[in-house]
Amino acid sequence: MATDHEDGRVDSPARTDLGDTTRAALRAALTGTIFAMSVLAYFGNHDTVLGEVVASVVGTGIVIFLGEAYAGLLSAALASYDRLPRAEIRHELGVCAFAAGPGVLAGLFLLLARAVGLTVPVSVDVALWLGVLTLALCSTVESVGSHRPVPIKIFSVAVSVVVGVAIIAIKAALH
Repeated sequence: MATDHEDGRVDSPARTDLGDTTRAALRAALTGTIFAMSVLAYFGNHDTVLGEVVASVVGTGIVIFLGEAYAGLLSAALASYDRLPRAEIRHELGVCAFAAGPGVLAGLFLLLARAVGLTVPVSVDVALWLGVLTLALCSTVESVGSHRPVPIKIFSVAVSVVVGVAIIAIKAALH
C-alpha cells in the first residue's frame, strides 16, 4: 500500500479483495434475483400455465440483462472520449449476464420441478425460497470479500434475507 500522506497514513483499498468484476457480477445477480422473485411472487397462487410463468421469469431475466447492459455501456461511452474497446464491451456484457442468470435458472428450475411432479404453485414457492438462499449467498460472498467490520457484514447478509422474505410475505398477502 502506498503512503500518500505526509503523516504516514496508509490509504485503504477503495475496493474489496473480490475485484471490480466480481463485485459487479454479484450486484447484477442480486438485482436479477430480486426481479425474478418479484415475477414469481406475482404468479404466486394463481392458477397459471407453467409455460406462462417460465416465459415471464426468463423473459424478465433477459430484459434485466438488456437494461443493465444498456446502462453500463451508455455510462462507459459517455465517460470516454474515444470509442469503447471491444474488450470493454465484452466485459460489460459478461458482467451483465449475471442479471439474467437468476431468471433463467428459475425458469429451468420450474421446468425441472414440474417434471418431477410438483404443481406450479408449489414450484413457485420453492423457487422463491431458493431466491432467498441466492440473495443470502451473494451477500455472504460479497461481505466475506469486504473490509467492513464483522457486524456490518452480518447485517448486510441479514438485510438480503429480509428483502427476500419480504417479497414472499408480500406475495402471501396479495394472494
